[in-house]
Amino acid sequence: MYTLAADSTAPRDPRRRGDHYRSHLTEAHRIIEVLQIKVRELEAERDKVKQAAEYSLSLCVTRREAEEERLAAFRLARGKASLLAEWPRGIPTMLSDEIDKIPDPKPRWSK
Repeated sequence: MYTLAADSTAPRDPRRRGDHYRSHLTEAHRIIEVLQIKVRELEAERDKVKQAAEYSLSLCVTRREAEEERLAAFRLARGKASLLAEWPRGIPTMLSDEIDKIPDPKPRWSK
């Protein structure tokens, strides 16, 4: 079947052969433990990088979304200014009508 490195270096004396294989088994277990530690460290590092990337993406918005929010903020401010210009409350004035006629701003980020 498979030829192991331990087989090629095994002593011919059957009494020492058990100790030989035990030492190889101990070395294999030590190597496995070291590799498991390295795997855990790499997975932790991967998780940190993934979390940082997700956080960075959560801070980003598309140009379309930014433009929509910019326009919505302008319309809200224009509406509030128009309401404040009415006197008495709820009765339009010339000023509030002129404020309502102010056109929406031109798109800044989208065409």
